[in-house]
Amino acid sequence: MRRLCAQCGAVLSKYNPGELCFPCQEKQLGQQITDDEDTIDAEDFARMLGLENAASVKRLAQKGKLPPRIPAIKKYSWLKNVVEEWIKQEGIGNKDLRMAARGIASNMRTCRNDSVIYLSLSDKIGSKVYGQEYVLGTTDTGRVEPITLVKVDRALALKVLERLPKEDFPELTGITDWADLIYAKINEDLIVRLEAHF
Repeated sequence: MRRLCAQCGAVLSKYNPGELCFPCQEKQLGQQITDDEDTIDAEDFARMLGLENAASVKRLAQKGKLPPRIPAIKKYSWLKNVVEEWIKQEGIGNKDLRMAARGIASNMRTCRNDSVIYLSLSDKIGSKVYGQEYVLGTTDTGRVEPITLVKVDRALALKVLERLPKEDFPELTGITDWADLIYAKINEDLIVRLEAHF
């Protein structure tokens, strides 16, 4: 059975899952986007979600886990205002935030409790909080060697920082990046509250 385009009546390709032929999709795309509306592509969306690449966004879009994209042939684009609203509502789930918060907490605990790392720290924890680099610390065997901290995506970690209520985390008042956290403010109470929040 042949399927026909709902708009112009052309025969739809077997590879076209939609109700419109590709030219009608393009025409609809042009009508949907006005000059004052910004659009983003899959790479922009990935950055907003703190994902590493656009392929992850495309897979999520194909599974229907993202807001509807602007219909177009082999294009992944979204209206920016729709995406921003979706992210506010449900884009980054509590599971992602919880994993990032626990990674940050684990790295803060390691830096706070390891005397070798402690001696090498300045007044701020710096990039060690994201675990993106090897640091000289104490291994489980008690030897001083490079150790690996938990890797935390910086964009997601900043989203955690943004969502934490400052009344519950007064140590974070005025902090816009975890790396700027003064080491003297890192204590076990802060770490436990951070692990339990999400």
